[in-house]
Amino acid sequence: MAIQDWPVCLKDAFPGYIDWEEFMANQRRLADNLNHYDANRHGVPRQGNALLQGIAICGRCGRRMGLHYSGQHGNYPVYLCRADQHQHGGPRCQEVRALGVDAAVERLLLEALTPDRLALAIAALGELENEARALERQWSLKRERARYEAERARRQYDAVEPENRLVARSLERVWEDKLRQAEQIDIEYESWRRQQPISLAAADRAQIISLGEDLPKLWDAASVVERKQILRLVVKEVVLDQRPESGQVWIRIIWQTGAVSEHKVRRNVSSYRNYADVATLEARVRDLVVARKMDREIARALNADGLLSAHGRPFSGGEVHLLRKRWNIPTVKINRTEHNPRQWPDGTYSVQGAAEARFRFLRKPSSNGFRKDDYPATRSPKECLGKSTFRTRRSLS
Repeated sequence: MAIQDWPVCLKDAFPGYIDWEEFMANQRRLADNLNHYDANRHGVPRQGNALLQGIAICGRCGRRMGLHYSGQHGNYPVYLCRADQHQHGGPRCQEVRALGVDAAVERLLLEALTPDRLALAIAALGELENEARALERQWSLKRERARYEAERARRQYDAVEPENRLVARSLERVWEDKLRQAEQIDIEYESWRRQQPISLAAADRAQIISLGEDLPKLWDAASVVERKQILRLVVKEVVLDQRPESGQVWIRIIWQTGAVSEHKVRRNVSSYRNYADVATLEARVRDLVVARKMDREIARALNADGLLSAHGRPFSGGEVHLLRKRWNIPTVKINRTEHNPRQWPDGTYSVQGAAEARFRFLRKPSSNGFRKDDYPATRSPKECLGKSTFRTRRSLS
C-alpha cells in the first residue's frame, strides 16, 4: 500500500534504525529508480551511450522522452517522444539524435564545473548561507513566540477554578489551538530546513575546488553509468525541442540548484533549406568570391571559420561549387580580360589547359598502349577533348 493511502501514520511512535526523513528519501529514490517515464520518473542510470537517458523532456508536449538506438549496429542513440502515438494513435512529437546534444551537454557540464565556476558557486553558496542564518534567526523567534503563547495558555488553564467549567473549557480550547499552532510552525520549520543548501566547511570548499581541476580526467576515465550519475548530481532535467525550420536543437537545462540555461545546437540536415544560419554562410561565400578566392580556397576559409556542411562534414571545393550554382554566384575571373591560364593558382586546370594536357598525353609513343596514328598531331586540343573513346592495339586487332 502506498504511503499516501495509509489510514494512520504515527511518526516516531517507536525507535527505529533510521529517522522519518531518511526513510522518505529512500522511498523517493526507489520510486525514481523505476523506468516508468509516463509517471515522471527518471529511472536508474543504465548502460548505453545516451547521456540524457531518463532526464530528457520533450519541449513540445512536456512529457519525458524515451530512447531507442538506430544504425546497422545499433550504436546511434535517438531521443524520441511517442506518448501521443501510444495513447491516442497520433504521430510522434519529435525525434532528436543524441550524439550532438550529448556532446553539447557534456561540454556545458564541464564548463560549469571548472575551478573558477566552482569558486563562484561556492561564493554564492556562502551568500545563501548568510541569508539562511538570518532566516534561521527569524524562525527561531517565531517558534519561541509560539511556545510562549502555548505555555501561557497552559498557565491560564491551570489557574482557573474547577468550579468555572465554562471558563475552563474555553481556556482548554485556546490551549489546544496554541499547541496546534506551535506544532504547525515546527513542521513548517523542518520543511524549510530540508530545502536549504548544504553548509560546507572550509576544508570541503577547498576539496571541491581542487576536484574541479581533475574533473575532465575523471570524466574521461568514468564509465557510461558513472557519467550519468555525475550528470544527475548537477543537472535535474534537459528539455529538447528540434526545430526543423532553423536546423537547430533548442536545449533548456534545469540545474539542481534551480538555475535554468538555454542553448542551441546545430544539427545535420539533408538540405541547405533547413541549414542553420544559411544567410551567414551565403554572405561569407559571397565575400570570399569578391576577395577573388577560388572554390578550394573558399572551402579552406570556411573550414578555418569552424563552419560545417549540411551533413556535418568539412567543406570541399566541389561543395562550394554547388553552393555557388545554388545561389547564382559567378565564378571568380582572376585574370580579368586576359585568356585563361593553363593552370590556376590552386592547382586546377582551365579547359584549355586540360585539353592541352590531354593532347600531349595522346601524342606519347605507342608503348603505352595507344597507336600514334589514332590521334594525329594535326588535330586541335578541342577536337582531342571532344573525343570520348580510345582505340587500343588489342581492340584494333
